[in-house]
Amino acid sequence: HVGQGLVHGFSSLQTQRSRVSWLAGRQSRIVLTGLSGDEGTSGEDQGRPVEADAGTGPSLPQQPMASTGGNPLQSQPTSSRPPVPIVGEPQRKLDQSYSLEQILKELAAIQQTGPRKYCILGTRHCSFLHQQIIELLSYALVLTGNHIYTSGSQGTNAAAIRGALRGERPELLTVILPQSLTKQPLESQELLKQVKNVVENSKNDDLSLDVASRLCNSKLLVSADQLIAFAFHDSYTVIEASREAQDLDIVVTTLYLD
Repeated sequence: HVGQGLVHGFSSLQTQRSRVSWLAGRQSRIVLTGLSGDEGTSGEDQGRPVEADAGTGPSLPQQPMASTGGNPLQSQPTSSRPPVPIVGEPQRKLDQSYSLEQILKELAAIQQTGPRKYCILGTRHCSFLHQQIIELLSYALVLTGNHIYTSGSQGTNAAAIRGALRGERPELLTVILPQSLTKQPLESQELLKQVKNVVENSKNDDLSLDVASRLCNSKLLVSADQLIAFAFHDSYTVIEASREAQDLDIVVTTLYLD
């Protein structure tokens, strides 16, 4: 009886193995049949299993190349794809060599603890949050005895004026206008009435505002020890002023709002 039981168990095990092998073979044939069938293939070809090469197993059909209306990523080889652009790090400075004179100037600027003359310039298109930050910065600089130089346009410059006025030290604020006071917007004129030191450039009234602003920025930079600029990457006038300040060996801090 024990021997018959062993024989019966061995036979059952062989039967289960045969069923598993048959089921695995059927699943493979179903998968291969599905791969071989295309939309343009007849019903007979769709139901026909893929023939296998001797000793190599089933040969899978190659996927058709994508047409012009297909996915462009599939139709292009990997090597011909355009490189992914590197986005970010807008304030990263290029590597440059520093001379001994430049290093000594920067060390002297760091060690200087007394009041300084700051020029604050920036874009007119400034959000309310950025204006609050600029106003707070200007207010803090005036409280610590620093002199603020700026222009009279809206946005960044107007926020710098409001912050300096909050410091209640009118002698530490100087506003240089690109043209005469009457050429400024009405909002700027109302704000400038509270400023003690306003320098007009009425000789530039016949010039365009762009040219007059560039001349005004040059005068502001000559009067200051450090420039703090708020700009977008397409704020060409502000960026040009930052480069001019670097040529004048002025410490420049450029904050990009984008």
